[in-house]
Amino acid sequence: MKATCTTSRASAVAARVADLLATPEHARAWAGERWWPQSLAQGAAGVALLHIERARTGEGSWERAQAWLECAVAQGVDASPAAHLFYGAPALAHVLNRAQSVRPEFGPQLVRLGAAVDQIVTDRLERARERLAAGVRPVLAEFDTIRGLAGLGALLLARDGHHPLLPGVVSYLAALTEPLTVDGTEAPGWWARVGPDGKADPRFPAGHANTGMAHGICGPLALLALALQRGIALQECAGAMGRILDWLDVWQQGDADQVWWPYWITRAQRSGAERVVSPQRPSWCYGAAGVAHAQLLAARALGNAARAERLRAVLHRVFTIAPVSPVVNDASLCHGYAGLALLAHTTGAGRAEDLLAPVVGGGDAHTVATKLLSTGGIGLLEGAAGTALALHALTGPAPESGWAGFLLCDPTGGAHG
Repeated sequence: MKATCTTSRASAVAARVADLLATPEHARAWAGERWWPQSLAQGAAGVALLHIERARTGEGSWERAQAWLECAVAQGVDASPAAHLFYGAPALAHVLNRAQSVRPEFGPQLVRLGAAVDQIVTDRLERARERLAAGVRPVLAEFDTIRGLAGLGALLLARDGHHPLLPGVVSYLAALTEPLTVDGTEAPGWWARVGPDGKADPRFPAGHANTGMAHGICGPLALLALALQRGIALQECAGAMGRILDWLDVWQQGDADQVWWPYWITRAQRSGAERVVSPQRPSWCYGAAGVAHAQLLAARALGNAARAERLRAVLHRVFTIAPVSPVVNDASLCHGYAGLALLAHTTGAGRAEDLLAPVVGGGDAHTVATKLLSTGGIGLLEGAAGTALALHALTGPAPESGWAGFLLCDPTGGAHG
């Protein structure tokens, strides 16, 4: 029998996770050593977002959100160069931006956080431009969604579609796509000098070109597409997206039944000495779902109806197979069912309920909620808070995804056609 995810079932599991994460004191045992209050991905800032969204819809108390916000800022807010969309001042800015619709009094705090974020972006852009001018290959944290300027650009875009720093971010990302020379041959400008974990790695002596949404070029591609839709740097965006799409076309694998892209390309693969690795899980962070979603955003922004239709077909196939696929084996936003459900909703190429069905089976709401927490921890990106947020927001009477700007998802979704 096909698994189902009814509104009542999804709501019950989401509510039970929220109850188990009612306060930071309740959650310490579930978090274990992964206790980073300022982290949107794994800490208090991310859990606060779950409670904020439940308070926005009247299904949770504001007091819970307030307790988690206080935990997130209890040791100060990091506005140093180490801060990024998922940690420190930018992470808190994203969360408070959502909170302000419930509690308008957060306006002054948002202004202060906004000024800190602007300074972080300005400093990051300066360092990135210096690196470009020196002709040195980048590191992933310079440009990616999780730690880099693509993620910070997404935050600026959510705050103000015409933020004065956005053209600079877009121009930098466009420059990133200009080819460079690696070992005497032409390579894409995002060919990193590090391994996929962001550090020097002897397994990647010549670096690599990362494809993913989380750490690769599809994060910048999505941001460029969203910027182009808002009329920012039209020629730069279009040219840069064309270069990225051409690269992705070269490395597209599979057939009509299963299209996929490698997580990354190495020097040996680029030279033909090694074959690319066979397809793995089709997640948001890496794999066919995230890569196709970024390309769909680009196709829509460029007005390329044929490419958009082809990518919708790819996504539809991914979303159809995923609920019974052995390679999708967790519930998270990052690389599991919750992330796929979010993409299905925002693209209109699948049903969020079908993709969340495997999450809610296996017992009563308490049993499912405790399993989510014990296997994934408390976090938003890889843990129970993110899965509960997807269950809460995507299966209700008016499914909503504006909270997911940190994943570079277009909240207008299927409305684009």
